[in-house]
Amino acid sequence: MNEKMIIHENVLFEADKLNDQLKVNPWAGHRNFVYDLISFLKPNMIVELGTHYGCSFFSFIQAIKDNKLDTKIYGIDSWEGEEHAGKYGDEVYQIVQTTVKTFFSQQNIYLLKTYFDQAIEEFDDNSIDILHIDGLHTYDATKSDFFNYLPKLKKNGIVLFHDIANYTGYGSHKFWEEIKLEHKNYFEFKHSWGLGVLFPKGNDNYLKLVKQNINDRIKIYQYKAENELNTIKLNDHMQMIDERDKTIKSQTKMIDERDKTIKSQTKIIDERDKTIKSQTKMIDERDKTIKSQTKMIDERDKTIESQTKMIDERDKTIKSQT
Repeated sequence: MNEKMIIHENVLFEADKLNDQLKVNPWAGHRNFVYDLISFLKPNMIVELGTHYGCSFFSFIQAIKDNKLDTKIYGIDSWEGEEHAGKYGDEVYQIVQTTVKTFFSQQNIYLLKTYFDQAIEEFDDNSIDILHIDGLHTYDATKSDFFNYLPKLKKNGIVLFHDIANYTGYGSHKFWEEIKLEHKNYFEFKHSWGLGVLFPKGNDNYLKLVKQNINDRIKIYQYKAENELNTIKLNDHMQMIDERDKTIKSQTKMIDERDKTIKSQTKIIDERDKTIKSQTKMIDERDKTIKSQTKMIDERDKTIESQTKMIDERDKTIKSQT
């Protein structure tokens, strides 16, 4: 066992490649801590109650893989959902299976698709080094999970409780407040929905972590978690800004093309108006000519009429003389 607990930097959590939402999962802020914890303690067996998408599960496994440990790790979940996680289909279990096959096929991984109380018989008493409780977050469910699996925990074993922060509004916070006072030796993280670290069956590992200045390290882990989350948010905002700028640029191009089309159509309209104006002038001139010719015809008709009248009078005179 290493004498010093190392705070690893820039850990590559391979599961993120298949599911990048793990980086912003409520559990993500504790990944660096458990990675260092596993690397330091090198447990023989880890059991997780409530795996869901596997944010915590694959954090444990990443440490196991990177440190070339023979640790057995069990992920227990019905993969049906419940009132806090919501109901879902088989897609969640499938992506967990795919992640295991893709990145962690050489590790001792056991996925138990069942209920917690049905899986108890899989484990001998005093066999589990680290127990992670992250199932239904009601008071009764958390209490039941803890006491049901407590006999399976080794001497000096560790129990991790997620969702212990008061702001979650979960009953798991109430149970944590009770159980930590009963056992006295514990650590807790306030960020990322809260993580409780309890030592209910012996203090050896507690004292080892105390020697590693764990309380100061907790502040470091919280800072790293908040910094990573803020960096992700910043990158997301920058990406949104880039996408918005691309959209604006695209729309500006569309507007420019529209303006060119409008300008072209305006030119066509202007030319059409000029043609219409020219044709109107020609029509006006034609109308003037017609009017002038009509006047001439009228005058000719009057002349003819006058001449016809004269002829009639002449014919009358000739007739009279005749």
